[in-house]
Amino acid sequence: MKKNESKQRKAVNLLINADRMHRSAIEAKTEKLGIHRSQHLALLTVALEEGKQNQITIAEQLQISPAAVSVTMKKLEKGGFIDRCDTETDARQKRLTLTEKGKKTVAETRVLFDQVDDMMCEGISGEELDTFCAVLSKMIENLKNNESGKG
Repeated sequence: MKKNESKQRKAVNLLINADRMHRSAIEAKTEKLGIHRSQHLALLTVALEEGKQNQITIAEQLQISPAAVSVTMKKLEKGGFIDRCDTETDARQKRLTLTEKGKKTVAETRVLFDQVDDMMCEGISGEELDTFCAVLSKMIENLKNNESGKG
């Protein structure tokens, strides 16, 4: 057993548990708005560069399959959150825009996310958050380096 193996396991387990609890808290709040967390993430992505993105670029940004994005966008369109229109250059490409309902939902869910994030970080200093972010960044970089090395 490596010297830090139990600390590593504990840190990773705590990170996974915190992520699960954050997801649950967010889903409990966004459900009341008629939208799931994954749909919210897609909606936010559309909002970032409204009208300039298509389903392929959103799939890349969210790191999910184009098929999963297509299903999500169909649900968002059916729910009245987005419009999907053909682009001028390619009818197979859909330009995505928020409806008024979508814009209102994005604004409301941003408030909900802020509430959950504020509650989650209560009692944690800015310095502690800086350290936490630095550690997470190193972990992410380690994972990226490992992925690129498999190639």
